[in-house]
Amino acid sequence: MVRWPNLVITALMMFLVYYNLVGMVSTVGFTLLVISMVLIVAGGYVINDIFDMDIDEINKPDKLIVGKYFTEKQSNFIYWSLTIIGLACALASSVIMFGKSFLTIFSCMVLLTCILYSYSNGYKKRLVLGNVIVSLSVAFAVFLPWLFVMLYMMQEDMLVENYDVLMHISLRLVLIYTAFAFLMTLIREIVKDIQDVKGDGLSHCRTIPIIWGVNVAQIIVIALSCITVAMIWTASSYFSELGFRITYYMLYASGVLVFLVIGNNCILFADKSLRIERQFRLQSMFLKISMLIGVLSMFFIK
Repeated sequence: MVRWPNLVITALMMFLVYYNLVGMVSTVGFTLLVISMVLIVAGGYVINDIFDMDIDEINKPDKLIVGKYFTEKQSNFIYWSLTIIGLACALASSVIMFGKSFLTIFSCMVLLTCILYSYSNGYKKRLVLGNVIVSLSVAFAVFLPWLFVMLYMMQEDMLVENYDVLMHISLRLVLIYTAFAFLMTLIREIVKDIQDVKGDGLSHCRTIPIIWGVNVAQIIVIALSCITVAMIWTASSYFSELGFRITYYMLYASGVLVFLVIGNNCILFADKSLRIERQFRLQSMFLKISMLIGVLSMFFIK
């Protein structure tokens, strides 16, 4: 119900940004922030399952959890427990690192909680908006460690001496991965909407494939994938110039997988006899692996 592999990737992503892209050493405050993010995102998955009980009975009855293994009341208890503990960790992290100026980071986590709840409660059924909200939430997890460090250095009057590194080098690297996370998540969300078109239609969701049709959704996936491939391969060349050869090869491989998504959609346009559901599951798998390779490529940046 909490999609633990996604939570592991979220935590790994935040630690890699903090250690490798920003170059900070471990702190209790940042560890608490990561725990907070993981718990709040886990709560977001739970509340999404609660609101999606009817849709999931149609789209993925074999993966149904709420109503099958947990009652709705038990699931709500799990959601509130995860969310409250997550916000408590965010508050503790903010107080430890920022003292009386704790509100900025803590407010970000409260806002994220509200956005994830609002998404599950209705925004996910709105055209494009639901996809963008999820993509921004994932991208925020990449950007948050940099923001955390910048605010801490500002408070401790350390920003001036670290300005070039933090604002030029680290920020540039973080923005590359933030854009990568946003675009990859957005593509995958649209692909998932195509997979779930039957159940979403019965639940009156206004997703792209329902309102504009599956063909238009595929064209959007192709267009976004082309932009993403271009961005990934441009970024990989940049990393190669910096001397991060392994990162270069990993990002290039990540781009190849996204390119396969483009090719698969073109094949679907050409051959309508193919099993569409199976092909979009394949695309979703390509995107998952591509995202994982992209995240792990940060490990080789020092």
